[in-house]
Amino acid sequence: MEKSVLVEAGLTLRESDAYLSLLQLGESTVAEIARKTKENRTHLYDTLHSLMKVGLASCVIKDGRKYFRAAKPEKLFDYIKEKEELVKSHLEELRELARPALKLPLVEVYEGAEGIKTILKEVLRESKEWLCLGSTGRSPEILPFFLEHFHKQRQKQKLPLCVIYNDDALGRERGKIVSQQKYVSVRYMPKTSPTTTYIYGSNVVIIVWIKDKLVATRIEDKDVADSYRSYFEILWKSAST
Repeated sequence: MEKSVLVEAGLTLRESDAYLSLLQLGESTVAEIARKTKENRTHLYDTLHSLMKVGLASCVIKDGRKYFRAAKPEKLFDYIKEKEELVKSHLEELRELARPALKLPLVEVYEGAEGIKTILKEVLRESKEWLCLGSTGRSPEILPFFLEHFHKQRQKQKLPLCVIYNDDALGRERGKIVSQQKYVSVRYMPKTSPTTTYIYGSNVVIIVWIKDKLVATRIEDKDVADSYRSYFEILWKSAST
């Protein structure tokens, strides 16, 4: 198993190495774990105590010797959830730190597929309505698996989507597929831009759906979002079904 999976889940490289070794070795002494991980014993003790602190390892003393064992892999879910709950409990404090003194629009740029995923996760987390303008139909090519799960979650949350696709072969094809989902309204307009615009909450996001130039610009400002929302409503009335 790749240690990077555990590192992405929040463990350090040493913690990941020690935990995987414990899973493979079973109940083990520090000497056995050190041989497996090739880790200095002093550092290894610190690492094992760190794993015990978060509930991913435990120890028992037998005949005067200390043995360590790994917690079941399912415990990782508890570990991740505890970290999530910790952040949630301090979320408002973090927002206060990030809130500018002047209410100027916040502009951020997100690059690549991971950046677009961040935007879409925010749509699910913060939005009560999602408006899409100038949708090209290219998103499934770039985010095939993620987009499928995203729309399942969107429907589960009963999040309404109104989307205006480009009136071309690709747009019509994608529109036909998306219109079969729940809580979706689809219309079409002649292609006016190579970009797609998302409007949700107090956010406007402009995305360039070109695989090697994938970039999104997010503007967070209620007045800007409301003006785009009014613009969308005008276009929606003139768009074809």
